[in-house]
This record gives sequence, structure tokens and C-alpha cells, in this order.
Amino acid sequence: MESAITSAVNVYRLDENGLQKIETSTDIEEEKKEEVVESEKKDHTFQFHKVPTKVNDKIVLFDPLEIDYIESVDGQTLLHIKGETFPTNFTLNELENRLTHFGFFRCHRSYIVNLQKVREVITWTRNSFSLRLEDVSKSEIPLSKTKMGQLKGMLGL
Repeated sequence: MESAITSAVNVYRLDENGLQKIETSTDIEEEKKEEVVESEKKDHTFQFHKVPTKVNDKIVLFDPLEIDYIESVDGQTLLHIKGETFPTNFTLNELENRLTHFGFFRCHRSYIVNLQKVREVITWTRNSFSLRLEDVSKSEIPLSKTKMGQLKGMLGL
């Protein structure tokens, strides 16, 4: 994906929903111009929900619903999308605030998970839990004991 983004003008990804264009910094400039014109016409405040990442010299924007999970490793926040990893400048706390209303859940101090991608809640021991995702690699994300109680409440269990 990184090679495609850096070497091509237009990049597309094929997934279960069909062929999707990946937005890059040149697309953003065109969209901003269109959005300014539209906002002037409608006089509405604009809310931007995409999550930016930087790949070499391009800024790539991901729709929140594309993200499988987010993790923090050694102070770096990483987005996991369809088996690939992309760094972002946002902290986990910032992303949690931005993405909660999209169905994201802070399941561990180092992880935020898209609840729409969760397939199973696994109980290993009385105090050890994981979330298995329905992504390409069937990722297992740790679920802290305190967050397990919150998740049960959200699920109505």
C-alpha cells in the first residue's frame, strides 16, 4: 500500500464493498475547495471525521469505519487497517474522543477497537480476556478486567 501511495497519483483498494479510492493530499486540496464553496452556500459548520496518517510525503485519510483497531507502541500510535499498519500523530486519548461515536471502544490502556469488527470475546482465565476481530489476520486484542465490565454493560449482558 505504501509503495502504491507514493508512486501513483490515484490509488484504489478492492474490498468486500467493491473498488474504493484511497484519498491522498492532492485529493484533499480539491475536496477542501469544493467544501468551502458548499459551506459558503449552506452556511453550515464543517465536521471532519477522517483520520489522517502520513506515508512518506503524502497524507492519507482513512474513514473511521475502515479502521480495525488502534494501538500504542513505545509512544507511537498505529492504525491497523486490513492487515496493514499506518502511523498517526494523534494520541490514543485524542483518537478515543474523536471515534467513540463511531463505535470505537477503549478496551485496554494501549488499544482502541472498532466494536463492529469484533467477532468473539474470549475468556482465558477469571481475570484475562481478549477480543478476536474478524479482520484479515484474526487479530486478538487484550481486554482489561475493568473494561470487560463496561463492555458487558454495553452489550446488555
